[in-house]
Amino acid sequence: MGLLKLVIVDDEPILLEGLVKTYDWNGMGYEVVGFAQSGEQALKVIREKKPHVVLTDIRMKQISGLMVMEEIKKENPECQFVVLSAYRDFEYAKKACDLGAFAYLLKPIEDEKLQATMTDVGKICEDQIRNEEKYDRWERLLKKDGDGFLQVVVQKYVQNRLPEEKVDEVFHTLQDVMKEGDRFITVYADLDLAYKITNELEYEASRFSMVRMIEEKIAERFTYWKFESEEGHRTFIVKTQENTAVHELKELLEEVKKEENSPVIAAISKPYKGIRGIRRSFEEAQRLFAVTNASGAGVFTIPETVEEKEESPYPAEAEMMVVNSVRKNDAVQLKQAFVHFIYQLPHREELQCQYMHKIMVKTEFMLKDSYGMDESLNQQFENYYSNMRNLKAAKAVDVCYKILGTAIEKRLENAEKKENKGSKEYIAAAVAYIDEHLDNEDLSIVSVATHVYLNPVYFGRVFKNTFHMTFKQYLLQRRMELAKRLLEDGRTSIGNICEQVGISNPSYFSHLFKEYTGQLPRDYKREYEV
Repeated sequence: MGLLKLVIVDDEPILLEGLVKTYDWNGMGYEVVGFAQSGEQALKVIREKKPHVVLTDIRMKQISGLMVMEEIKKENPECQFVVLSAYRDFEYAKKACDLGAFAYLLKPIEDEKLQATMTDVGKICEDQIRNEEKYDRWERLLKKDGDGFLQVVVQKYVQNRLPEEKVDEVFHTLQDVMKEGDRFITVYADLDLAYKITNELEYEASRFSMVRMIEEKIAERFTYWKFESEEGHRTFIVKTQENTAVHELKELLEEVKKEENSPVIAAISKPYKGIRGIRRSFEEAQRLFAVTNASGAGVFTIPETVEEKEESPYPAEAEMMVVNSVRKNDAVQLKQAFVHFIYQLPHREELQCQYMHKIMVKTEFMLKDSYGMDESLNQQFENYYSNMRNLKAAKAVDVCYKILGTAIEKRLENAEKKENKGSKEYIAAAVAYIDEHLDNEDLSIVSVATHVYLNPVYFGRVFKNTFHMTFKQYLLQRRMELAKRLLEDGRTSIGNICEQVGISNPSYFSHLFKEYTGQLPRDYKREYEV
């Protein structure tokens, strides 16, 4: 495999030149195909060169490294970013990780750490390239063994290992795989696991015979694909245009159960249209089989009277809103998102409980990957999992909401501790910078926050919590106190004082000074004249 393409971004020309020329990029497996000195230029270079990896400074004027990453990730999610920062900042690191940065390195860069990071991200890129090469060989494989390959494609698709657009590509290449009016039904089948415990010697033989008979009967009436699910259960995806197909499949499975005289456990989905319908039918049969297998119910189907409109698909967007509200530590948004999620739950109670379980698992993984999961919160999740079979859906909703609310409280406590620990250092540096630049008329919260490498909004919150006043109020106070001292000294003209406090307009200065002290500058100065 050849060298990977690398683009380097830093708005400091000397640092950029050092990054480009100092390191042995070829030795690390990279070719520097471009570099940029601004976020705007970076977007242009990245779009033109299409690199595998971008090494970018996080802090740049106008368009920051984070903004560059966010924009490029929308267009090319597989482009990897390694972010550099001259300051250890929790908020920036967190946001970089949330946007999908591979790594967050501090300047000055440690050679060994850079080497290790570039090696690790290179492995990911090489895996992506190998996968793309596999897809390029599809057409040749299709010509040799269309039916066999199609079965593999469908299996990978329903197991979320292949994107929908690739399946669509295969279907178009083979032609006549899907016709107008085709619908797909998934059949999940296996022997009751209890049978294996009580009749271990007969289990495998009976299982083999059952699968063979099901396949023979399905093959007599339908076109189908078969494979083994990730859990080891036999799966048949049937293609049909018949309205009676679900009923026929149910009768077929009942016949197998009687003829084999074995405890067949099966689930049959409703019929669904299109490529998405293949996955939808598979997921539905998978969920139904889990319920059937737990209860030993035999052949389980969804009533045919309400076909495709009975149950809505899993509310993934609503789930993301709930998880993101916890990630953002926003209790108000959590309440709104959770209500939105609840309104989209299906009517059947067992599915409601499954959906609640899924959202709790997603949130738990997010907490463990970020912060806030302490021992007590972890115990709450464990208690929920161990007792969820005994919870009715309404109770599960209540318990889950309370646990998610607790998670936000824990994260806020955690974030506050980190904030308090680091804020003293930031504020000390900021105050010193303000005192040194009071004569700068353009001094602002943005320029001071930039100096201490903090987000202006975050800096403003920390500043106000420290001084119990806004940045603007503090800056005015410092300027007016300096003006008072200079007027009391009496050796500096009011015009020069205006320049020293960063307010060039004497009239505006007089207005502000009177508001602050109750006197005009000349009157205040006169009081201190001998």
